[in-house]
Amino acid sequence: MDARTSPWHGRRVLVTGCTGFLGRAVTRELLDRGACVVGLVRGRAGGSEFAREHATGQFRVVHGRTEDRGRLHSALAVHEVSAAFHLAGTGTEPLLDAAAVYHPRIPVVVAKPAGQLRLVTGDDAPVATNPVGTARFGELFGGGDRKLTRVVPRTVLGLLNHEPTVPADTRSRDFVFVRDAARACLLLAEAVAVRGESHDCTFRSGCEKTDQTMARFVAAAYAGCAAAGDGAVPEGNPLGWRPSLGTAAALAETVAWYREFVRARFAGNRSTELRRVA
Repeated sequence: MDARTSPWHGRRVLVTGCTGFLGRAVTRELLDRGACVVGLVRGRAGGSEFAREHATGQFRVVHGRTEDRGRLHSALAVHEVSAAFHLAGTGTEPLLDAAAVYHPRIPVVVAKPAGQLRLVTGDDAPVATNPVGTARFGELFGGGDRKLTRVVPRTVLGLLNHEPTVPADTRSRDFVFVRDAARACLLLAEAVAVRGESHDCTFRSGCEKTDQTMARFVAAAYAGCAAAGDGAVPEGNPLGWRPSLGTAAALAETVAWYREFVRARFAGNRSTELRRVA
C-alpha cells in the first residue's frame, strides 16, 4: 500500500507494548503506512529498533507504565493521538479511562487469545466509553518472537543450535503470521473508528496444526523446502481479512530472521571477545 493514500498517513497513534512481539509488528505496519507512532516504553533503551524513524520524528518515545493513567492521558493529549493500540499484555482499564477523559470517540484496539472467554463484566469492552476493537488470534509466529515456550521459535533455534526438539503438545490451534495479525489490528481500528462502536473479532488463517505438525513445517522451511498440506483460509473472516502469505512462505521469512539474529549475536559476541584480547 502506498503510504500517501493510506488512511493512516499523517495520523498520530499511541502503541503500548511497541517493543513486544505483536506491538513491534503493528508499529512497523503503521510506520510503513505513514503514521506517526507514539510508543509507550518502560526502559530507557526501549524503541531502539525504530531509531531511523525516531530520528525523523515519525516515531516518538514516551517513557511510562501502562498502569499510570496520568501518563497515558498525557501521551494521548500532548501528541494529539487519533487512535490507540494496547498491546502491552496488561489490563485495559487504565488506558480506557485515560482515553475517555481525553476524547470519548478515539478507537482503542486490544489483542487477546482466540480461546479466551468473552466476559461481559470487569475489564472488557462493554464498560468502555470509547469504541473498542478486540482482535483475537490463535498462536502468532514470525521473526522477533523470543518466547521459547512457543513451538516456532523453539524449533528454529533448536535447529540453528543443532539441538532439535520434539514437541509433546498434541493440541491443534490456528497459527497466524505476526505481520498478518498486525494488518488485522489496523483493519479493526479503521472499522471501529468508522462505525463508532465496539467489535470483537476472531481472525483465522486456516493453518490449524498441532505443535508436532508445525515443527515439521518449520524443519521443512529450515531445509529450504515447503511442506505439503497447507490449510485453506476459512470463509467469513471479519472485515475481508486474509493472510498475505501462505504458511510455507511465512515460515521461510521467519527462519531467515532467526538465522540473521543468531549470526548478528554471534558476530557481536565475537567482536567483544576480540576487543578484550586486543
